[in-house]
Amino acid sequence: MSLVERMLLCGTVVVPLALCCVGPPLQAAQRSSPEQRILELTNAERARVGCPAVRLNASLNEAAAEHSADMARQDFFAHTGSDGSDATSRVRSAGFPGNYIGENIAAGHETADAAFRGWMETSAHRHNILDCAFTDLGIGHARAADSDFHHYWTQELARP
Repeated sequence: MSLVERMLLCGTVVVPLALCCVGPPLQAAQRSSPEQRILELTNAERARVGCPAVRLNASLNEAAAEHSADMARQDFFAHTGSDGSDATSRVRSAGFPGNYIGENIAAGHETADAAFRGWMETSAHRHNILDCAFTDLGIGHARAADSDFHHYWTQELARP
């Protein structure tokens, strides 16, 4: 698969963001298996380059889950939501306070490992994951058997 094709399947955006409120980190019992796996993979890669671990955040998780569900429901793949929302507005609506976010999206990958591998194979996504300034993470995964890609992933990285 060419770099251009990977970029189309795993979009990325880093956007400055000024916001106002934050949700608490999720407790272990609230984490689904794909969320936990991407958190583990993210923190393992960050540790390899000397970055601090990120923590799963309920507000970012909400923003990521909603965007993945929207892409699956409406059968599209883009950073802009079907309602015209962008990463900034989704994170703001979910209540996360911050001034800097990064969003990675992926489609067509059945597992968290495959989605994460796709992100790590492209420089822009890898840059988001390995940005030591990020402290919080949200993950969303949605499935739609009748859609083009079947699996949709969103990763929100942010700093309050």
